[in-house]
Amino acid sequence: MSRNTVGWIGLCVATMLVASLSLAADESRRVAEQPDLKQALENAPLLRTESLGEPARGVNVWERWLVPNRDGKTWDVLQVYFKEYYGPTWLYAIDLGTGQVRKQRLPDHHQFYLSGRALGFDGKYYIATPSRKTWSMDLFVYDPATNTVEERGEIVHGLGGEVRPLVVGPDGRIYGTGTRGNQVGLYIYDPKLGKVVKDFGPVGPSHPNGAWSRYVMGVDDTHAYIASGMIPAWYLVAVNLETGEQKVLLESPAERVMDIIERFPSAYARVPQGGGAPDKEYWLHHGQAIPMLNSTPPWPKQASPWDKAMPKPEVYFDQIDPDAQGNAVLWYRSREDANREKEKARQSAAAKPKSQAPERANKLESLGWKSIRLEGVATYPHRINPLSVLPDGRLYGTGEDYVGTFMFDPKTGQTTYCGPRVGLAPYTTIVSGDKLYLSGYSGGHLFVFDPARDWTLGKGGPPGDPAPDQADVRSNPRYLGDFDKTTRVGLMHSSALGADGKLYFGGFGLRHYSGGGVGWYDPKTRQMDGFWKPLSGYAVQWIAPALDGRLIVISTIRAADELNDNRAPEEAKLFVYDVSQQKIVREIVPLAKGRTTGLITEVAPGRLLGLTSDREHPERSILYGVELATGEMLFTKSLPSPVSIDAHWPHWVDPSYEYHAFVLGPDGFVWTYLKDVLVRIDPKDASVHVVGRIDPVGWPTFAGRDLYLAGPEELRRIRSIAPAH
Repeated sequence: MSRNTVGWIGLCVATMLVASLSLAADESRRVAEQPDLKQALENAPLLRTESLGEPARGVNVWERWLVPNRDGKTWDVLQVYFKEYYGPTWLYAIDLGTGQVRKQRLPDHHQFYLSGRALGFDGKYYIATPSRKTWSMDLFVYDPATNTVEERGEIVHGLGGEVRPLVVGPDGRIYGTGTRGNQVGLYIYDPKLGKVVKDFGPVGPSHPNGAWSRYVMGVDDTHAYIASGMIPAWYLVAVNLETGEQKVLLESPAERVMDIIERFPSAYARVPQGGGAPDKEYWLHHGQAIPMLNSTPPWPKQASPWDKAMPKPEVYFDQIDPDAQGNAVLWYRSREDANREKEKARQSAAAKPKSQAPERANKLESLGWKSIRLEGVATYPHRINPLSVLPDGRLYGTGEDYVGTFMFDPKTGQTTYCGPRVGLAPYTTIVSGDKLYLSGYSGGHLFVFDPARDWTLGKGGPPGDPAPDQADVRSNPRYLGDFDKTTRVGLMHSSALGADGKLYFGGFGLRHYSGGGVGWYDPKTRQMDGFWKPLSGYAVQWIAPALDGRLIVISTIRAADELNDNRAPEEAKLFVYDVSQQKIVREIVPLAKGRTTGLITEVAPGRLLGLTSDREHPERSILYGVELATGEMLFTKSLPSPVSIDAHWPHWVDPSYEYHAFVLGPDGFVWTYLKDVLVRIDPKDASVHVVGRIDPVGWPTFAGRDLYLAGPEELRRIRSIAPAH
């Protein structure tokens, strides 16, 4: 997320072009000595920036739960609003029986998104999530009788993980799991006693790069069933509840993630086979995986806590995103009303001539819909992802954590809020024609945005007027597909435009694969593809076009590849990909045994400038030049300041890394940071010119001679900072 390079006919042409357009060889090797550079960096003046406000504002709304009331007749909707993972979180408990809304602030340092949840036989809703401070499993309990959440505190010490399923057993106890280092864990909580009655400790196989459990686990009267996985495989583990004995029932490759589906009072497993073969399904019963031959489980039917409730109501969430004033609307109707009205609509449509359009009811109330208004929903400013300059000169930006899209017009100074949801965490954007393409996390999702049209994601109307599906042609932005299927990349963070018109994206696997991959999308054919095998063991750090996009240069970080016995190559490489030949045609090692090849950009046809960390001297960095046609190193220059690029993307690993860009400015110089000092690098002699200190640093983007800074929550500008060229 082949190395043997053969002769390259295309490079002959490239070499001729470089010889005619690039600097002479001796001139390209001329490197300015700067004995006073360290002092100049230390004495760099603080640059004054102009604040343009906090345009990326919003709140995450993905998490919501339906909980039956104890009367067995009504339901509660629990809508969770949160700024970010482990950040400020609010719970709106909406009682559909009374119409009352209770607002409650949940404790910080907990991730209620992806929390484990189970309805107990006592009618209470149990929620498990680890504390970020103690990394121990904490328990919260929602009581429909009071519409409030009670914090029970730590129940299992040392149990964490992003995924932490809960399930109620046929004995009425709550069973939970999570991550214990390279293994998963298992515990039993007794609601009657209000405590954990058994902690099984680590269970299942050990995974060299950390274990994961799936989103659902299973339990019957004798065993618990956990899907434990990551690299090198996924396993289904059965744990004897009496003796603690463990055994692996099923196994699947890492790229084929198995699932457990609850079927009270037990569960069944679904195991993908790959190669177009259908999934295999197994009943999980008394410590065995029994091939599923029909839909009848091998255990007698038993009523679960959910069976006491009436059918779930139909709930419409397209207006649950708050507006600028913090107001949102929840719509709902009973399942009985929904079925009755749907049948009426079906009969009406059948009775009308096909040429006659169906009539839309004037009042939603006549269709059984009721609305509840949510007021005072908190929204938050978000860190700003890298900006993009649109063809009309406007700047497009997105907030981190999937929310807060905006456009800023430098001509008017006006900010336009686009919409609450993005559809992905966009770490890279690229303009092609009049469209903007976005990719990032997770799964290497790819979206296209038309700035000339209204934003639709997360902006649905009332029932009957929903926002179009994100893959629908009417959706803006519109979902195009995922790169992870062909590249194994979970997070794309760099992009480049190829001479073939394709859009190229580079990233790394993140969760199931530490290596890198490159994907591409063709706007003309709407086809997407990519590769990963040549980059096994090399996480992609940066990609840059060269020779007008005929080449895509891939900068990498050496990484232990879980798919290759956790072996890492000796040194990071630059990979040169020829778009016409559709293959890697050259590999270049800029620094012997270097961990990373760093940030790169083309500064003359076929000539690359790079900036990377100094492995032997962490307080320094290395600037280098390379000729792509020959792979020849033109120079290396030691710089007396570090560059924070020695960790994998993204910011949660190294907060300073994402602010580092290597931008060819309007003055023909390369702009970047050395620590927190903004500098200009002259490609002719590699001389470094100090501009000034930025506090805090931010991702630089030029619009003309003006420099815009993203990254922190505040959008900033420095006017006319680039010298006239």
